[in-house]
Amino acid sequence: MIRKIQKTDLNEITLLFKQLWPDTFIKQENIASILDKYLTDENYEIYCFEKEKILGLITLSKRPAFFYGGKVAVIEDIIVDKGKRRFGIGRKLVKFVEREMKTQGIKGIELSSDLYRHEAHQFWEKLGYEKSAFQFRKILNNR
Repeated sequence: MIRKIQKTDLNEITLLFKQLWPDTFIKQENIASILDKYLTDENYEIYCFEKEKILGLITLSKRPAFFYGGKVAVIEDIIVDKGKRRFGIGRKLVKFVEREMKTQGIKGIELSSDLYRHEAHQFWEKLGYEKSAFQFRKILNNR
C-alpha cells in the first residue's frame, strides 16, 4: 500500500535514510525537522510503500518553473529497503507519484542522481526519464 508518511513513521524512515547514505552521520532530529516541513507545506510531499512495515519512500518538492510554464515536481529522494530491492517497489512509488502529480496539474518531474549510481540511472531510463543535465553541488555548512 502506498500512503502519505506520518510523524509516527519517523523511526522507520530514519533507518531508510541511513541505508541511502551509509557513510554519512544521520541525525534523527534533523530528519524530524525536515519531516515537519514535508507534512505541513503544500509544496512538499512524502509517500511510503508499506507492507507490514515501511519498505520504501519517495519525497518531492514542487516549484514554479519557466521551462514548464507551470509547476514542476522534483523527486528529492527515493529509497527502497536493501532487502526488498528489485521487487518493483521503487517503480510503484514512481508511477504513483506520476499519477498524483498529473492530477495536481504538475507539468513535469525532474530528479538528480549521483554519478556513481549506475543501476539507478538504468532504473530511471526504464521508466522513461531522460538524462538531460549535470547537477553541481557545494556544501556550505556541515550537516
